[in-house]
Amino acid sequence: MRKILVVDDEKEIVELVENMLGEKYRIIKAYSGEECIEKARKEKPDLILLDIMMPVMDGWETLKKLKEDEKLKDIPVSMLTALPLTPSDTKDKPIDKIENYIVKPFTKKILQKKIEDIFKKEKEAEEIYEELKDKVGEEIADEYLKIVKSINRHTRLIEVIIDCTTEEFKQSLKNVVTSQKRFINAMKKRAEEIERLLKERKDGE
Repeated sequence: MRKILVVDDEKEIVELVENMLGEKYRIIKAYSGEECIEKARKEKPDLILLDIMMPVMDGWETLKKLKEDEKLKDIPVSMLTALPLTPSDTKDKPIDKIENYIVKPFTKKILQKKIEDIFKKEKEAEEIYEELKDKVGEEIADEYLKIVKSINRHTRLIEVIIDCTTEEFKQSLKNVVTSQKRFINAMKKRAEEIERLLKERKDGE
């Protein structure tokens, strides 16, 4: 069972998330940024749901510390926020380090969809990684996993940028998004080349 660390200074939010997700995932609870770091190191969760507005150490500062820690930096993080993010909210914030964000109050359906999107793509990549390691070699398998994780993160980052942007500002983002899409397409081509190599090895057996 996958583990999700839920971090929010409001205990009722943590309990709500546990009620919504407890049947499918093991929920680990934390009520501050400091406790989040401590529990993440101890439990090594598969995902962290991290509230932005917390006293002492807010979500952004907690995220920064998570991503600076060699043992924790690869754990995906989804932010919980009371309001949709805006450019001013995310200015000078490590928004490129999050997988997505979830606006409170949220429904069970929305919460599950956001989480399953992250886990589904990770699972698909890991399954191909194991096949590649066995049939082609660890070096190419590692390259593939890094590429696919990067593709997934950049794709979700585009969604986050668009979601947190006002209508007036969206027009000026078109060039940025176009550039990101070109980058994603270039990485996809390499991933597809590796997948074809795997298929050829399997067909040749």
